[in-house]
Amino acid sequence: MGSGAPPSAYSAKGRNTNSIMANWVDRCPWQYWDTITLLAGAAMAQQYNPFSVPIGSQDPLTNLTKNKLQTNMRRGNQFPPPNCLLLGAICIYFESNWLKADIDLVLQNYYMEFRIDEKIFHEGYLWLYPAGGGLSGTTDQTGQAVWNNGIPAPGYARRYGNWSKYIAPEQQFSMVLNWQASQILTSAAGNPTTAPPTLTNGGTIRIYLDGFTDRSVQ
Repeated sequence: MGSGAPPSAYSAKGRNTNSIMANWVDRCPWQYWDTITLLAGAAMAQQYNPFSVPIGSQDPLTNLTKNKLQTNMRRGNQFPPPNCLLLGAICIYFESNWLKADIDLVLQNYYMEFRIDEKIFHEGYLWLYPAGGGLSGTTDQTGQAVWNNGIPAPGYARRYGNWSKYIAPEQQFSMVLNWQASQILTSAAGNPTTAPPTLTNGGTIRIYLDGFTDRSVQ
């Protein structure tokens, strides 16, 4: 727990609304996560919007109800009071069932934009946001392969330190993965493609926002 003057969203007309003690909140490291599931044999979309579909709602990509394995967001694109986030890292992870060829298609042809309100605070290639986690090991079996975005060690995630960005309760934020046809991806005739391709195997991309959050003291 920590003490100090709470954000204005925690008080009204000068009264602190914490249920136990004035100016106290439960402050701790926390992660908010979401998933993008790309189906085998389906064409990729022009745009993906993680963190927009909360738990208990229907995932438009799979038509299944999202559970805690897919996301821990309780609202789309915002945190309910008193939850907030001091965003210290954005981490993108490919599940181990991905084919490398499919990962290459995603990494070569999508870029990410992260907005707080309407301003872009982070953008770039997906490989710029390594997860700092995942599988690692050896095998004496043939025909096995696991590919990670970056090195599976927490110290290899890209962290912002003193440049972390604060997302207040109920403040709108959004992440968008945008398709932009790469010159690397060509049609059978050798021309650059103008539409997202079809994945061979597909898989799940897990994205999490790592940082510190405030929660009520109960």
